[in-house]
Amino acid sequence: MEAELGEGNKMPGKITFFRLQSSADAKLRAYVAEGEVLPVVTRSFGAIGVFAIPEMGRFYRHVLIERNYPHHGAVAFGYYGKAIFNLFRYLGVEEVGFNLPKGMLYKTENPFA
Repeated sequence: MEAELGEGNKMPGKITFFRLQSSADAKLRAYVAEGEVLPVVTRSFGAIGVFAIPEMGRFYRHVLIERNYPHHGAVAFGYYGKAIFNLFRYLGVEEVGFNLPKGMLYKTENPFA
């Protein structure tokens, strides 16, 4: 099922969450993660949805917070992680963050946690 566009709750379905930005010293940084829109009625306004990304807690701590990404990202409705990751690499992004599966540690993650 594809998510609807415009005002209201997004329909459940596949998503790719990503961001591309430049740092203060003009280096490109990016992240990409695949997930889904959950079937949750938000009772809010705007184009809104509840997203689920596998291992989001770890991804949030070790990629988004540690690398100082702002709160907002972009969403593509479907699984496009492979294509977006490749695009970032073609653009010269040296480090593309992504959500590691359980059992694979981030560089700064405590293996004893």
